[in-house]
Amino acid sequence: MADITLHRDFGYQKTVVPNYFIDAYMVHANGEYVKIYLYLLRCMNDPAMSFSISDFADKFDHTEKDIIRALKYWEKMHLLRLEFDANKELCGICFLDVPVGEAPIPAVSVAVTPAASLAAAPAGSVSAEPKTVPAPKTYNAAQLRRMREETDIQELLFVAEHYIGHTLNSTEMNTILYWKEELHFSNELIDYLIESCVAEKHKSIHYMEKVALEWAKNEILTVDAAKSRSCQHSKMYRAIKKSFGIRDRELVPYEMDFISTWKKDYNFSPEIIAAACEKTIHAIHQVSFEYADSILKNWKKNNVTTLQDIAALDSLHQENRAKNTKRTSSESRTGNRFTDYPQRTYNVNQLEKELLSYGVNQ
Repeated sequence: MADITLHRDFGYQKTVVPNYFIDAYMVHANGEYVKIYLYLLRCMNDPAMSFSISDFADKFDHTEKDIIRALKYWEKMHLLRLEFDANKELCGICFLDVPVGEAPIPAVSVAVTPAASLAAAPAGSVSAEPKTVPAPKTYNAAQLRRMREETDIQELLFVAEHYIGHTLNSTEMNTILYWKEELHFSNELIDYLIESCVAEKHKSIHYMEKVALEWAKNEILTVDAAKSRSCQHSKMYRAIKKSFGIRDRELVPYEMDFISTWKKDYNFSPEIIAAACEKTIHAIHQVSFEYADSILKNWKKNNVTTLQDIAALDSLHQENRAKNTKRTSSESRTGNRFTDYPQRTYNVNQLEKELLSYGVNQ
């Protein structure tokens, strides 16, 4: 995209953040949207600065769609006016001065039950006060029709139908669009939300909405953050920490990479992986993801799929070990396997007489 010109309808000469923005807008907005708005203010007050959507995306490590979505949000809040050229390309952004009386009504606080979410807090932890999130919204037929004309929404709903396995009804469509329009989830985050719920055998849109509200409350706004949160509280994660005896820390990314390999590449269950971790501690008396990985590689090679398979493999190993121990013990006792027989003694003189006598008699 081409460079975009910034100008304003009010006379601030410095990088100033109006109080009404902080009081009425910032506290209810997505944190990433706030950063983008503040950076726009910074650019506004440096005539030498110019930028494009791609530059903006690179700076904040977002997609260009994410940047456009943030700009549209602030336009909807009447803080910006987006200007387009004849080719419908964004060519200008105008800052608008909004009187305090026109500030938006604060969003409704929605309490969420953590136990109902994939991202539930760990047992024994104290939950923070729920953050304010926008109340669920129902879109009318005209709004749905208008939104479905947008390419990214068409793609979003198509992917959702693929995962859920049927054509979306109006309730499901409203809920998904609420995540996008009001919770400001990206398409990628919504895709991951639906995919992860379906993978856990939860196809109910009501269950998914509880997960979405939990993520919104905890400001989970990227796929990486959602994966990290879900993984940290998954059955496998807890089983591995318990088997290794890790109680005073969370697992680090290097260790999480091993878990991902064991689950996705080796296709092992939490029980199999936990057994490998226990064997690691029994063998070397310390946490070692590398050692556990060597055990799991061997089990993969031997087509282990159940705990019974592990028991059978262990039994065979013990038998072979016992045989090797017996053989080694026998060899060390005699010094030579060819002398492990009763030894004969000979009288040389008597043998010589017998041989001479045998020759004469012949």
